[in-house]
Amino acid sequence: MKRLAYQTPMIRVLLPFGTGTLIAATLLKGNDSITLAFLLCLAGIGFLGYKLFINQQARKKEIAAASIYYRNRWINGIILLTMALAAGSVNVWLHTAINNPGFFADSISQNDNAWVQITVPLQDKGAYYKTTAKIIALGTKTRMHSANGNLLIYFQKDSADQYPVYGDQVIIKNKIVPLKTSENPGDFDFKTYMSYQDIYHSAYLKVNEWHATGNNAGNPFWKSIYTINTRLKKELWNALPDPDQRGIAEALILGDESDIPNEIMTEYAGTGTVHILSVSGLHVGLILIGLSWIFSFLTLIPNGKYIRLILILAIIWAYAFLTGFSAPIARSVIMFSIVFIGIHLGRNTNIYNSIAASAFILLLIDPFLIMQASCRLSFIALTGIVWLQPKIASFWQPRHKIVKYIWIMTAASIAAQIITFPVSVYYFNQASIYFLPANLIVIPASFVILIIGIAFVFTDLSILHWLHHWFSVMLKYSIYVLNIIVGYFNHLPGSTWKGLYISRLESVLLFCFIVICISGFIYRKKMFLGAGLILGILFFSTRNIAIFNRLSGKSMAFFTAGSKHTVITLKEHNQLFVLTDTGFTNDKQLMKFHINSYAAENYIRPENIVCVNPEINHKFSGENMMVQGSLIGFYNKTALVINSKTYIKSLISNAAPMEIDALVLSDNPSIGLSELYKKFRFKSVVAASGNKTANIRDWETICIENNIPFTNLQNNDYIDIPI
Repeated sequence: MKRLAYQTPMIRVLLPFGTGTLIAATLLKGNDSITLAFLLCLAGIGFLGYKLFINQQARKKEIAAASIYYRNRWINGIILLTMALAAGSVNVWLHTAINNPGFFADSISQNDNAWVQITVPLQDKGAYYKTTAKIIALGTKTRMHSANGNLLIYFQKDSADQYPVYGDQVIIKNKIVPLKTSENPGDFDFKTYMSYQDIYHSAYLKVNEWHATGNNAGNPFWKSIYTINTRLKKELWNALPDPDQRGIAEALILGDESDIPNEIMTEYAGTGTVHILSVSGLHVGLILIGLSWIFSFLTLIPNGKYIRLILILAIIWAYAFLTGFSAPIARSVIMFSIVFIGIHLGRNTNIYNSIAASAFILLLIDPFLIMQASCRLSFIALTGIVWLQPKIASFWQPRHKIVKYIWIMTAASIAAQIITFPVSVYYFNQASIYFLPANLIVIPASFVILIIGIAFVFTDLSILHWLHHWFSVMLKYSIYVLNIIVGYFNHLPGSTWKGLYISRLESVLLFCFIVICISGFIYRKKMFLGAGLILGILFFSTRNIAIFNRLSGKSMAFFTAGSKHTVITLKEHNQLFVLTDTGFTNDKQLMKFHINSYAAENYIRPENIVCVNPEINHKFSGENMMVQGSLIGFYNKTALVINSKTYIKSLISNAAPMEIDALVLSDNPSIGLSELYKKFRFKSVVAASGNKTANIRDWETICIENNIPFTNLQNNDYIDIPI
């Protein structure tokens, strides 16, 4: 272990640097990062001063320098630790736009316009185009002042207008709003996700709310790259009219997953093969292996090793740029270039040190990569394969080449799945039962498709254009077969173990448990096995306590999904009742983002989710819940749901007077709260989806006058009534 520590100095730098980055990215805000870095630097300077003082005292007493260095060698480690932690924290601060002087949100006024420059090509999102832009200046038509910051922009579509391209500078009206955090339990936190891309505001622009300046200040190199990328996308659209095939092709070849249909993404996720849809270290590694084999003859000539290295790196970097240098491709190419250079130029280079060096450089470039699931999974999987694959493969040494190849692939797949299991479950809340046979087929198939795709790209841009048609046909049918294989595995009985949930703490404990236990068996260290046993006990104890607390709780909650759907959830132990319209329950994506994640966090299995539409099922009852028309009862709580279809007069005349815990109003019902209050003594009022602003304002005014709590779900998103 000591020898490994000396061979991997970058790991000793990366661990504190990455820790400082993680702390600053997740826990600190604004100038807190600089404050932490300052305190760490003071500590480092203090230890350095202490070391110098000891050395000076030793010289006076004529003590051997080597003896002093050995006894106080720990001080060097403390100094490195504090400085690396500080460097990670400062790096995050430097890459955070809101800390910059002149950040636009600090000075923008209501009547200002914003001069912005488009930083990425527009993405077609159906009713609008989506892009990002950087702020250049703010002000009125006659006077503007410089500003900075990034912005997410949505342009409303209009066939009669020309839309901006990369580098175009446009002036937009101040429709800029801060990104909003969803309060719905289990919802995807879009605001936090975008903050890791240094974006904190967005603007939805209609056709008359922006105009072009005629200036284009885009980088000429990137303009040509994006032009080629747009051309390749059009070629894929022409070659692959089926969206199921086109989405897979764009993901594998161009690194763009945005056009993959939800059904296809679900099938790949269900079989544990979704990782192949992102051009990752796996794909780049396979390309490097293939190119190394193709150009192996170059090692027979003088300096051939260096010629092969330069040629291979030139090819993968050219491919990365031609495909638009998307984030996953860029990350993978940088990572494997460093590893590849380390392997080929240093006889004694340790691959773990090369992996750590690539991670360090990537974090220097973009510290928020540490927060991306794909980045974490890439590095964990690569490290796991390098560490475990040879040890798993050594259990069996088949003689036949084909069998040996299959076994090597199997060992790599097992290693990757074992080491990434806690992280995968944490992010995706599911595990595939047939991941091993599925990956044995899908990984080589995806590699073949990637090679065909690269040939598709280069033949389109070269004099070999006559081959382009044949590669497009090969691409079409190979992806068609791949989708059939994935669909077959996904529809096997019990193919996916859904509804799994582990917290962040549980995922860390489980990961450490797996790594330490495997280390104990490999290196035959009883101490590791003992530590693993303790971690296992901690994991299961933490998990059982969390399950008990969640399943023993009961709640009635209200939230909105978009502007159309009002959702009421009744959670009772291990069962969840979802009261909403069929448009919501029939939308798999809405159910996935708003309900399934919430159910998983509460350890509720998918089969225990019961969806009820009160407008269809006018009478529905369970052991402790009841739905009767507009009235909902759950234990000792009642809610009255009124919308535009509710017959108010009939409700008032037929219902008996009662106390209501929550009055829920949606879709602009024509109702007077004062008249309704005479019959139903409601303790709170909830304005749900589909209500006009004027109505919401009137209801809120009445509630304030009568000291009745009022909640606007379009602002607060979520309200929970404890049982």
